[in-house]
Amino acid sequence: MRIMKYVLTLVFALGLAIPSFAVELSLGGFPSFMRFRWRSLHNATYHNILTPAELLNLAGGLDSDTTGEHIHFADMTLRLTPQLVLSDAVTIRSSIDVLSNAIAGGATGGLFGEDSDGSESGGVVMDDLRYTDRFGGAFLWGDDAIDEDYGSFTVKYMHADINLGDKGFVRIGRQPFDFAMGIYANGGHDPYSDKGFNVDRLLWLKAFGTPLGSLTLVLVSDYLGGGSDFEVGSHSSDSSFGLFDGNGQTVDYLASAVIIANGNLVYGAYLFPFIEQNNMSIAGTMYRYDMALALYSAYMQYSGDGWQFITEYTGAYGDLSPEASLDANQDQLVVKRTNYVAAARLTVDGTAPFSKLLIEAGTSPGDERNTTSNDYEGSIIRFSGAYNLDNLLFKHVIPTLYQRSGSVINASYLRGAIDYGLANGDNLNLQVIMAWNENDNPADQNIGANAGASDGTVGTIDDYIGTEYEATYSMDLVDGVELSLIGSYIDVGSGLEDALIAQAYNNTSGMRAKSLLETEGNIWAFQSRLMIFIDDFFKAPAATK
Repeated sequence: MRIMKYVLTLVFALGLAIPSFAVELSLGGFPSFMRFRWRSLHNATYHNILTPAELLNLAGGLDSDTTGEHIHFADMTLRLTPQLVLSDAVTIRSSIDVLSNAIAGGATGGLFGEDSDGSESGGVVMDDLRYTDRFGGAFLWGDDAIDEDYGSFTVKYMHADINLGDKGFVRIGRQPFDFAMGIYANGGHDPYSDKGFNVDRLLWLKAFGTPLGSLTLVLVSDYLGGGSDFEVGSHSSDSSFGLFDGNGQTVDYLASAVIIANGNLVYGAYLFPFIEQNNMSIAGTMYRYDMALALYSAYMQYSGDGWQFITEYTGAYGDLSPEASLDANQDQLVVKRTNYVAAARLTVDGTAPFSKLLIEAGTSPGDERNTTSNDYEGSIIRFSGAYNLDNLLFKHVIPTLYQRSGSVINASYLRGAIDYGLANGDNLNLQVIMAWNENDNPADQNIGANAGASDGTVGTIDDYIGTEYEATYSMDLVDGVELSLIGSYIDVGSGLEDALIAQAYNNTSGMRAKSLLETEGNIWAFQSRLMIFIDDFFKAPAATK
């Protein structure tokens, strides 16, 4: 019955893409694709420094060999983006994941794979797939690892676009939130992305001619997320503290953005002056907090002859107030103005055989929490998990380490990349990323307090995270079908080693002295990625509108 449910879902979704009736129904707008990825990751979590006996003491009775950690798994996504063109003025657009990063095996309700006894209660691809390593675009952890419905049919967004002519443009419904470089506001519709920022929104925009150039004014009202997932006494409360992750009832009433284009120069900003999020519990305690947050961003982009420069800065600040009737003795917490993310990127068109050169730098400060006030001074906002930076360090290792959705967390980085055109239209992308910790107190980052000489000894983590080397070879097998082979290698720095040891101390008991611990000096991964771009095979006249 379980398999039949997914088969019927697939047939229904494909049926949406068949033109019918008097209106035009097609795949169009954002890309539709089928993506299959097979991965092998080695030494990517703190488990690589534990012995088999220590692993057996962790939940689930984990197994390992003595040479490190080896994780192998495959996942697939089928995304359709049907659009219904009702008239020249009204179009309904949607993005539907028929399968959303469904793991071939693992704790996904037995959708794929079987247990050793032949049942479908939740098979694994390899015996050493860890409870902390389930995959959903970024590593998952805790209760997420046993989500029965994970990877199934998901509506990412569905909205109506209404052209009002000289009165502007209206979009209403669940829709992607994209702005500037996408380091924070990123809808995740890039076919190589995962995660994504989608909101239930009413949007209006209109363009105006001004002496400064073409000015676009955008006004929005959002319901960003919501729901409380357990009860604290007679009050609903959420189990974790996070912004825009579905925690608490989260709304903003009116926000605005301005974008100005003047020749080669484009710049803009947005401001959410009051975002209200209720029913939060901090670190799983009994205290219920309500939040009032301001979110803002600014960017600038300049395009020259064969080159482009873009930079973005996004920040947030606000207060977290305990409910008076429940938490009268609790202090107000503050989200400090030091919560921000920033990046800049220079792209230069090369000469054959080099088609593109790229240099980029960015930072996402970690929390430097004051133990007296417990204010939040960083990591409340961080780089989006949908921002494509690499395929190992910021895609997997860092989110798993901090157990948070995102990519660049408590880190600064410098990135250089080059595209090398090959015969038959193939492409080789080479890149190097160097990264450093922004805050060196592991307790502030919720990965433990011990980075000293032995278990229970407080210490700090070094600055240098490491250097990642990555190569991606992409080839077009036939029109619309792309195969990429991706190799990633991290030369582990002392900062990442210290952080992994601190996390090991925090998650195990009876740990050895730090001098007796040894992390693997390298983390590496290999990935094969097959992309089928459905739009290239199934196009209707409406797809070009």
